[in-house]
Parts: sequence; structure tokens; C-alpha cells
Amino acid sequence: MDNLTENIIQYDMDTDKEYCRILFDILLCKGVKDIVLSPGSRNAPLLIGTACRPFNRHTVTDERTAAFMALGISLAGKKPVALVCTSGTALYNYAPAVAEAFYQHVPLIIITADRPLEWIDQDDSQTLVQPGALDKIVKGTYDIPVEHPDSPHEAWYVNRIVNEACNLALSGRKGPVHINMRLDNPLTDVIPFVSGMPRIIEYTDNLNLPPHIYKETATFLQGKKVLVTAGFMQADNELNRYMSAFARMGNVAVMSETLSNLHLPGNPYAIDSVLSIIENNADVCESLRPDVVISIGGALISRKLKEYIRKYPPAHHWTLGDTSPSADCFMTLTRHFEVSPVKFFKGLTRHMAKMPENKTAADYSMKWETERAKALESHENYVMQKSGWSEMAAFRHMLEKLPPSYNLFLSNGTAVRYGQLFTDRIPHASFGCRGVSGIDGTTATAAGCAMAYNGPTLLISGDMSMAYDTGVLGMRHLPVDFKIAVINNKGGGIFRFIPSTRNCTGRNELFCASPDLPVKGLAESYGWAYFKAESMMELEECFTRFLEHKHNALLEIIADENISAEILIEYMNRK
Repeated sequence: MDNLTENIIQYDMDTDKEYCRILFDILLCKGVKDIVLSPGSRNAPLLIGTACRPFNRHTVTDERTAAFMALGISLAGKKPVALVCTSGTALYNYAPAVAEAFYQHVPLIIITADRPLEWIDQDDSQTLVQPGALDKIVKGTYDIPVEHPDSPHEAWYVNRIVNEACNLALSGRKGPVHINMRLDNPLTDVIPFVSGMPRIIEYTDNLNLPPHIYKETATFLQGKKVLVTAGFMQADNELNRYMSAFARMGNVAVMSETLSNLHLPGNPYAIDSVLSIIENNADVCESLRPDVVISIGGALISRKLKEYIRKYPPAHHWTLGDTSPSADCFMTLTRHFEVSPVKFFKGLTRHMAKMPENKTAADYSMKWETERAKALESHENYVMQKSGWSEMAAFRHMLEKLPPSYNLFLSNGTAVRYGQLFTDRIPHASFGCRGVSGIDGTTATAAGCAMAYNGPTLLISGDMSMAYDTGVLGMRHLPVDFKIAVINNKGGGIFRFIPSTRNCTGRNELFCASPDLPVKGLAESYGWAYFKAESMMELEECFTRFLEHKHNALLEIIADENISAEILIEYMNRK
């Protein structure tokens, strides 16, 4: 796979297709800096159009990998990213990453080349139907017709449609949009590049609640036991500030997952640690039952937290504008505020701070702190007791020794679950593909995150996830401080852990399905440094050297997969 990030040569010739020129000029004005391209012939005008404009161009032959990389760049860079592919099945390879972007609210601008409408389904090359292919996982689909120079209004129409598509991707709950460009021959004719300033339709997305709503809501919460649950989110310093202020109130407790990227005092991240201790004590669970649950962020990893709230439902469950108004994971939804979490907690804390203290429920936060302290003591005792070599021991060491400047990317399966257990020191930012929780595209997405972050990135992946897009290792111009640790546990370790499969006949063959991943061979083939740990002594000896290595490096961690699963099962069910 010939992947490269070009040295951004800007050419002086532009495509002669006016609609392509309009498209790219608007993208630049809308804040698109990075564009991930896949080679083709029908998309030649699109490739030429990007080459004469100041985009950061990343060429990736495999469209599936390209889409996941664009997802990662947008996640870490917090900017819209464009994708460009040719006609035919190329578009369909985008689908897994686009689905993840849709549920993570990531603004990808998907641009696909297509044949003229009259040739679709005519048994000619690459003439399948493209518009609508992604309709369930994009915010909108736009079909741009073949140019008709004699039409006095079509250039205006294209300008309006592209503005609309970009505004839709970047407004409200952000997300991907699909722009299908119908292109006719000739495809490679060029004209001198002239920098253009297209008409830009601005969109003000500043929805806020009226002040009286904040006041009424703050009054309502006085004396109520409030539990905030935080799923995956992008790092946001402003939200962190207001959430920290809200969390300091005596009647407020927070359950924050590692991928929430909230840096809060009091270690509110030990969700599974505390719930695994209290879940069989009905009196404690009842005493901690919240009156109001406020959910922010995306889907939760913790099955225990979802089960706890469903079993001990609050009288009120509120969601905010970062999630769908109809999302009701706890089966208790009573109100949706169509406002961002930043604005909601800013307005709420401002009013609550002015109110006299209400003694009712004032010790709710302290009750959770008491149970959390017991759970963390039990956690430490258990981990020390199980001091032998296992996946849990390896994760503990890596996450304790990971410098705070690192971005951490966790693959799905057991990796992201272990990441929930050792969180007293949160890294700079944490990511995962938790929108739809697939294991494909992990490496490409993490590579995109590394490209967008001016600092080091560590991906901790299982061998099954790593087997999907190993070609990413061969990409030129990857950041040298992008490192990968692979838990090589003979396939899907999650299936040895979750109740539905761990006792199934044929589990290892039918579910775990070891890919026999040649980690050392991959490192050698692609010129990565290789490290290996089969014991705690080896991990302690090599982990710092692995992180400090001057070039890309792979660390293979091998621990007995059955012992590791037993330890994790026992941890989650300890009394």
C-alpha cells in the first residue's frame, strides 16, 4: 500500500471543473485544513483541485483505512476533515469509519466522484448507485450534477449546497455529510490556478437556554441527589472548568469514564471498581440512588453503571445537546435540554452558587467518596494479591508509567475496559472508537490522532484489532512519537471475559479466533523498532525505552490469556 503524507507541494494548475473549484474554496473557508485522498481516475478533477490549494494532503490508497485516519485527525485536531475517493465501491469502504464518526459526532466531509446520472446501472464500469449509500450514518447527502455551462443558476446552486453541507456537518451535534460529485469527461483538463473567495453562508450555532430556565433548574436541584454520568467526549478545558465547579457541590456526584477526558478531583473514574463492591449490597445501593441523573458524552463503556441506574432508577433523567433527544440508555429519560454541556453547566453553577445551602442531600457526594475509598482500597489489595504476570498487571504498569503529555488510544474489547480500572492519573487526552464500538480501523484512527497532536501518542491494542489495518505501519511520514503496544492474547480476549461467551463450547475457535499476528515480523517489515515483554521484569525493563525510542516502535505483550481472563472476571465480581 503506497501511503504517504505529502510534503505539501502546492501546484499552479487547477481543474477546469468549476463545481470542484467552488467546493474546495468553500471547504477552506469553512476551516477544513486536512484532506485524506485515495487515488482513482473518476476523481481526477478532485485530486487536481486539492493539489493547488493549501490543504494538508494525506494520500491513502485503501479507502477504509483512509476514512478511519480522517476520523482520527478530526478527533484529535477538533477540526472538520475532508475525504475524497473515486467512483464505485470506494465509497462503501468508507462506511465503518463514517458510522463511527456519526455516533461520535465527528464532522467528516465525504466527497465522492461519480458518473453522470444517465450512465448509472447501465453495465458500464463503476456505475452503481452512490447517493443514499450512507444515508443512515450521515447527517445529509448532496448530489452535485454534471456541469452545464449554459445554466445561469447552477454555480449558485452548487455554492449554496456546499455551504449547506458544511454548515450541517458543523452545527448542533456535529457529524459527517456526503457530497456526491458527478463528473464527466474530460477529467484531467486544467487551467491556471486563481485564488478565489467564494460566497460564504455563515451559520450561527449558539443555542442557549433562557436565563430563567437555568434559575428554575438550579432551584429544582437544591436538595436533590444529583449524579452526572460522563461517557466519551473530546477534551474541552472550558467544560472541565465548569464541571469541576459543579462537582464540588455537596449534593453532586460524578461517574466519569476515562474517555470522557474530564480531569476532575476525587478520582470519579473508578466506576467499575466501586460498583463491583457495592452492587450486592442493596442497602448501600439504595442509599446512593440519585434523584436526578444528568448524562453527558457518548455511550458508556461500563455495563455495571448502566445496570445500576436501570435497577435503581432516578425520578428524573436529563440529557443535553451533545446526544440525541431520543437516546434513553437508562430507560428513565424525562427531559432533554438542547444546549451544549459547557453552556448548561456554566449557567447552572452560576445560579446554584448564589443560592443558600440546602442541607438535604448535602452529604451525597461524601457518601460516594466513602464507598469509592473502600473500593480503591479493595482494588489495591486485589492488584497486589494478584501480583503475578497478567494483562491486568501489564496495564497497571503501563498506565502508571505513561507520561501525562501522552495521548492514549485504547482499542475496543478488553483494552478499553482495562483502561477504566487504572485512572488515578489521566493522560493528556484519551480516545477510542466507542461510537459504534467496532474493532476495525483502530490503528488507522490512532494514527490519525497522532498526526493531529503535537506530542506523543500511545495506542494499546489487542491482536485481533491490530490485525485489521496493519498496512498503516507502512505509511510514510507518520509521527515518530507514535507508539503501539499490542496485547497478543491469541484473539478476542473479550470473549473469555463477557458472560455470554466465556463458557461457550468452542469459544477459542469460534469467538476468540486467534489471528496469529506476527508482531515482530510486522515491525521488521515496516521498519519499526520491536520490544517484547513476557514477564513483569521484562516490561519494567523495556517500557520506558520503548516510549523514549527515537522512532516508531511496537511493544508486544504476551501473558497467559486464560489466567488474565480469570483475574479480570474475579476482579469484576469481588465482594
